[in-house]
Amino acid sequence: MGKYSNKSDYELEILREQGGDSVNDSLEIEIELENRGYEQDENGYFEFEPEHKSKINNVNGEENEVSGNGSLFKFVLWAAFVVFCLFGTPVIVGYSINYSVVIYIGFILTFVFMYLTKATLSTLNFLFYLGCFALMTRFYADLVGYWERTEYLTFVHRDSTNNIDLIKYAVIYIIYIAIVPSLLYKAIKMITWATHNKNKKSNLDA
Repeated sequence: MGKYSNKSDYELEILREQGGDSVNDSLEIEIELENRGYEQDENGYFEFEPEHKSKINNVNGEENEVSGNGSLFKFVLWAAFVVFCLFGTPVIVGYSINYSVVIYIGFILTFVFMYLTKATLSTLNFLFYLGCFALMTRFYADLVGYWERTEYLTFVHRDSTNNIDLIKYAVIYIIYIAIVPSLLYKAIKMITWATHNKNKKSNLDA
């Protein structure tokens, strides 16, 4: 058992800062700290020592830089999505019409999986959000058809439809798809939580 093994971590920190009575004492204190899981930086300082702060600040700076790069990536991704929607909305919505059955089945299945896991698994929750996204895209075709009093594909391909009309509905789609699927997803998830909590309370009261 070492000379300093009976000291508390706080006492060891104080002794380390005081430097010990000799080189051997300092070395024993250092070894005891390492045995307790303390780590030294490249300059030999422990994290509780003031000299160690410069490294911590550098780490925080690197984390902030990574966070900034992540925000930039998200911005670029959203910008690319907006540009794609401006010119590709007829394709996106058109495919949702062609694959209506797949979208309905996918929405039901993702809802069932999300419900059975009580909305606690992030992966299944994300899949359910995609189901909401696809379903709301399919409903957007019906919405535009209602406004134009014709089927969506007929509206897109008719001679009287110009680029201004397509861009207008593309902008509406971008706003619509950024809000509506998220609201649907959150509402159903909250209802799922409330239902499970109610059932759990009923079982406890029984």
